[in-house]
Amino acid sequence: MSRFLIAASALTVTTLVQGANWVPTSPLVQIGNDCDLFFDASTYLEVTDNLFSGATKKSATQWLVTPGLALEYGKDSALSVEFKASRSLVHFNGAQFAGLEDDRDALSLGVTYADGGPLKLSLNSSYRVTARNDDLQFQGVSGSVIGATLVRQGNYVHNFRADYKLTERLSVGLGYVNSFNQYLDPVTLVSGGTSTYNTNPLTELNTQSMPLSFDYQAFEKLSFGLVLQHDVTDFSAAPYLSSGPGATARPALDHQRLEKDFYGLTAKGQLTESGKLNGVIRAGFNRFNFDNTEAQTDPSYSVSLSHVLTERLSHSLTLGRDINGATTNGRMENISYNYGVSYAAAEDLDFNLSVSKSDVQVAANSLLTTIDTWTYVLGASYKYNSHLSFQANYNFTDAKSSNASSTFNANSFSVSAAFRY
Repeated sequence: MSRFLIAASALTVTTLVQGANWVPTSPLVQIGNDCDLFFDASTYLEVTDNLFSGATKKSATQWLVTPGLALEYGKDSALSVEFKASRSLVHFNGAQFAGLEDDRDALSLGVTYADGGPLKLSLNSSYRVTARNDDLQFQGVSGSVIGATLVRQGNYVHNFRADYKLTERLSVGLGYVNSFNQYLDPVTLVSGGTSTYNTNPLTELNTQSMPLSFDYQAFEKLSFGLVLQHDVTDFSAAPYLSSGPGATARPALDHQRLEKDFYGLTAKGQLTESGKLNGVIRAGFNRFNFDNTEAQTDPSYSVSLSHVLTERLSHSLTLGRDINGATTNGRMENISYNYGVSYAAAEDLDFNLSVSKSDVQVAANSLLTTIDTWTYVLGASYKYNSHLSFQANYNFTDAKSSNASSTFNANSFSVSAAFRY
């Protein structure tokens, strides 16, 4: 706790010193005219009544202190680079959660080349460590198997895209995305003399996506297009341990690979002449199969609309339907809805409310599991100055599953502060 208080005090003192003009303005270090180095830090405090996202609730309080650095190069030039690195130091109240305290790293790199010509290149790569269970529960993972543990994952995303303007109105884009996860430091569970990992029923997913798009600028601020995308998801068993009386070897995976092809149309930009309604729409169908078996088809779409009601009030609607690989070695069909309202009470104070619903069906291990989830978020953000901002959120999640051990609800309240210098 003392380390958290020291970090919070340091943020406060630094802000007061900066306000008194005792130190030079940011960035922290400037190298020449093109390279800036910033100090990024944040603190986060959360109180929840269901830490493990389980049917049986366990309340907890956790706080994170996250120091980090951000490097920006060539912000206004043809070649720009942004690199971020941070480490979150996680602490819990109470000795019973001492084993959950850890460090979580986050790294990201973005490179963009755009010299004003017809060609634009972008490369983005990120790595992030998480420790949570709700995302797994939403994929049909049994809460009784995970137990009173947090599943740690290392999540990787690598994205490359090239866009080329063929004519004044027509452009083509080609991309490659590789995303995958790894389970880190699995927890050993002992029952009846038999030891197992908390990741026993899980599989790691390695997905490669190759999108090809054609866009036509029909109007000044509205374009239409065609998208073709090929996805391949490979499954691999998570770390596994089974020893002691009654222990058995892990059975072979039911599926090794899920292949999916998407064919669809897009529309993006300003949907009304007033400019108050904007949207990004993608609609079509998926053709998918497991391990080269007979292919199936299913509708797929993503719709994102934003509308300005008044100078201070705006709202948005997001709809989606898609099929992806599930961490239970099956397929996950997800239909999602989200509605959000944002109110700018003042130049530096915003309030927001969002309501989300997801209907998920997971077909795995010869079973069909359904998970229906409602999520409500009420939040506020306050920008103290160009360096320091504060956020507060209340979140309620209610997930009902055909598998009783995956049904849960959770309340959480969080406050955070972010500092950039």
